[in-house]
Amino acid sequence: MPELTLLSYHHVHFVGICGTAMGNLAIGLKERGFRVTGSDKGIYPPMSDALKGKGISIQPFDLANTNGPDLFVIGNAIPRGNVEVENILNKRKSFCSLPELLRDAFIENRELVMITGTHGKTTTTALVFHILRECGLNPSGMVGGVLQGEESGFAWSPESKIFVMEGDEYDTAFFDKTAKFLKFSPDILVINSIEFDHADIFDSVEDIERSFRFLLRRMAGNALVLANGDDDRVMRLKPHSHSRFKSYGFGQSNPNRILSLRYDSGKMHLDLELKNQRLSLISGLFGRHNATNIAAASTVCLALGVSVKGLERAVTSFPGVRRRFEQRAFNKVTGTRVIEDFAHHPTAVSATIKGTREVFPLSRIVAFFEPASNTMRRGELQQELVSSLTLAEIAFILPVPESRRELVQNTEPVHVGKLSETVTGLAHDVDMEALLRETIQPGDIVLFMSNGTGQGVLEKTISIVNSVSDMEER
Repeated sequence: MPELTLLSYHHVHFVGICGTAMGNLAIGLKERGFRVTGSDKGIYPPMSDALKGKGISIQPFDLANTNGPDLFVIGNAIPRGNVEVENILNKRKSFCSLPELLRDAFIENRELVMITGTHGKTTTTALVFHILRECGLNPSGMVGGVLQGEESGFAWSPESKIFVMEGDEYDTAFFDKTAKFLKFSPDILVINSIEFDHADIFDSVEDIERSFRFLLRRMAGNALVLANGDDDRVMRLKPHSHSRFKSYGFGQSNPNRILSLRYDSGKMHLDLELKNQRLSLISGLFGRHNATNIAAASTVCLALGVSVKGLERAVTSFPGVRRRFEQRAFNKVTGTRVIEDFAHHPTAVSATIKGTREVFPLSRIVAFFEPASNTMRRGELQQELVSSLTLAEIAFILPVPESRRELVQNTEPVHVGKLSETVTGLAHDVDMEALLRETIQPGDIVLFMSNGTGQGVLEKTISIVNSVSDMEER
């Protein structure tokens, strides 16, 4: 497809607008003065709130939505057969994918920093963007989430010289099944981790590694690859890189290394050696996984000219990202908390529970997991998921969301019944209100992990925990 000339369009319609990246890009276009509309099936916060706050109309999929717009951005979750897609194709209307629009209309000739990997993309991207902004480098960027205190995860300025973004290995669109990140040639590439995921498009982790090898081939010789040196699969990519290749992590072989991690007064304290400099960083984030994310982001920012003092101040002031270990409720009388996290893969679930334990070592952890991703709803990695959930005192796996049940290929239900001594898979007809009231005790940490809507369970949990009288009766 030829490069887009954005100024030749006036009304842009996003088919599948409520995906995080699609919604953020829609907001970016709206702020540049374009008329923006969108359509979707599943509409839920925080993206729906951010879109409505910007005055962007969201409608259910309908043929009428294709009358008027002169450019259509089609999300990667939208299949052939969608009523809007079929009319766009039949009427020969102009359309493109999200990465094509982002590349041609926003990144242009800016220095591109891309954060990739199975885990940690959003937090690391948000950290890099925040540090650069706090240190006066005026970045543009797109984060696959919404920073606390911000209206969206997208920022763009015509004066920016740097663009920071997540690079996704997931496929681009129904008309382009290659990885999204293969539309770009980053100047700085971070590879945080590689594990098997996206079972609907990848047959194995080796297939995912192949996409990363293709990405490395697109990079210039003077570009920089920053790799998690503690991840063997990531380091297997080194022979395939023609760019400068540096690693970071806890291991002693990493030139950019985390020397120590400790907690004090509810904060994580890190000592690091980055680019032959000793740093002491304090962060409101938690866990070894986030220590690694901080090391990656800090190494990127030092490479871009940020000072050590500026870096230290910016890391401390980082507010976090919504739905990433976000405290949603705290009952001061009972000491019970509700924490929401985006973890949707067994490794991320394990890291989140371990991190929760580090922050609240004396509390009982009650974990809820929603199998909303394409991989988890199929029952892939079920043994690994159950194993990770046993790190909590008690854990429940919610039913596959109703909107995605038709996508489950197994004929037998998955994630249902007593899966271990402490992990239970819930059926669709469970009385969730009664279960929550029977389970939650004063002082519990209720940890809700999902990349989906939550099916109203999170809201019920918050309501119960916030009710002092209900908790006192327990």
